[in-house]
Amino acid sequence: MQLKDAVGSFFVEFSKFETHSVGMALRSMSRDPVFVEHAEQLLDLEARLRLLERLAFARDVPAGLIAELEACLLRARKLREHRDEVARNFLTAESNGSKPAVGAPNKTRPQRRRNADYSRLAELEHLWVPPTTRVQEYTDDATDLQETLRVITYKLERYMPVDKTLNA
Repeated sequence: MQLKDAVGSFFVEFSKFETHSVGMALRSMSRDPVFVEHAEQLLDLEARLRLLERLAFARDVPAGLIAELEACLLRARKLREHRDEVARNFLTAESNGSKPAVGAPNKTRPQRRRNADYSRLAELEHLWVPPTTRVQEYTDDATDLQETLRVITYKLERYMPVDKTLNA
């Protein structure tokens, strides 16, 4: 698999987690579809993750289930950081028409160059895209997060009796 394809797969799987899985979890905590729809449209991923945590506390979810949820959301935050880094560096390198550095970041300094060439090279030197195998690991992590949050959502739905469900 080529790097570009691996990055595309990673973005797709993370997007599924970000939209579908987190949305399902929010819907399991709130029976107000308008509230959930607005949260999905107006809040970024970090805000939706915080909302999910706070709803779990407000609904008096058992501590064990909250711990599972928090561990899942911590993994999601770390994977989001990887996604942002890959996106920033890969897309910047692609738009500059150069090939991103794959593997370890290049820390060597260029030899004597004109100032314009040096500044361009200095920009590209800091770009780093992980190797294809690492991006595939990120993709696997995103897929695993989808399944983990699906299981947690199922547990939340089973725990949430109708009388404990608030409108928010």
